[in-house]
Amino acid sequence: MTLNRRPRPTSDDRELRLWKVGRALVVTFAAAVLVAGGVFYSLVYLLDFQEIDTAAKLDAKTLFDLVKLSFGVVAGAGALVALVVAYRRQRVDEAGAYREATRLHTERFSQAVDKLGSDSPAVRLGGVHALAGLADDAPTTTCARPASTSCAPTSDCPPLLIRAS
Repeated sequence: MTLNRRPRPTSDDRELRLWKVGRALVVTFAAAVLVAGGVFYSLVYLLDFQEIDTAAKLDAKTLFDLVKLSFGVVAGAGALVALVVAYRRQRVDEAGAYREATRLHTERFSQAVDKLGSDSPAVRLGGVHALAGLADDAPTTTCARPASTSCAPTSDCPPLLIRAS
């Protein structure tokens, strides 16, 4: 029996890998509750509380404080949702911009290679310079272009040879 598994992505992949929104929100809320609990118990320990006074009746001041606390919790939860959504939107926008830059780079490369097949030496030289510019502008590649790419566009220039690598 074979399992249908996706290949493990390499570190060079620029694909967008995001958790589902529900999972991200649950993890964020759990982290927030753990941090709040840790801060509360740290303060109780540092302030050396011996015991908490229990009252049988709930007065108006305590009720008002509980209402303020509940509004603060709801506002904090809303802020966490807004942060998670904004983070996801930013990641999606960055991935879209990367795809657009890659598409533009590919189009420029195709046009430069088309120029290399021209009958005119001047157009072929323009293709070489366009490829050199692409090598300089490449967003993720680290290839070095030859130091000398200039040739006088005369009829005695040899045709450009392209090797497949």
